[in-house]
Amino acid sequence: MRYPTFWKNLEIVAGLEKLATTEDAKTAAEAQALLAQFCDETFQLLKSAGEPITQPLMGMRDSARITGEKLAAAPEVTAELLQKLATAEYVDDLLEEQLEKLSGAEYDAARAVQLLGREYAVHLMRGFFA
Repeated sequence: MRYPTFWKNLEIVAGLEKLATTEDAKTAAEAQALLAQFCDETFQLLKSAGEPITQPLMGMRDSARITGEKLAAAPEVTAELLQKLATAEYVDDLLEEQLEKLSGAEYDAARAVQLLGREYAVHLMRGFFA
């Protein structure tokens, strides 16, 4: 994934997060479902590169600097985000292994946890470009 595509995805996530908190229950529910799906797809695209997620993410962060984007995160904040993201990726790997062994309600529950973790990971990714 290239930086412009990734940035566009992060903007879509921000919009969906805003819609998910609206007072209209139907709109909020639809936005939450789309947010989960979009975060899942974004996370999976970065993960499919065959290397830790932090590597392509840092590459895109360097691309942001080249294009003149200002990055507000201090080095210590970036280090904390990297650590949290690596942990989220590790937990996601464990969940993927477990999902292969589960079925029915257990699968659905584990998949829901995985989607929440992926949404959290994308939230962390947004922090790299804040």
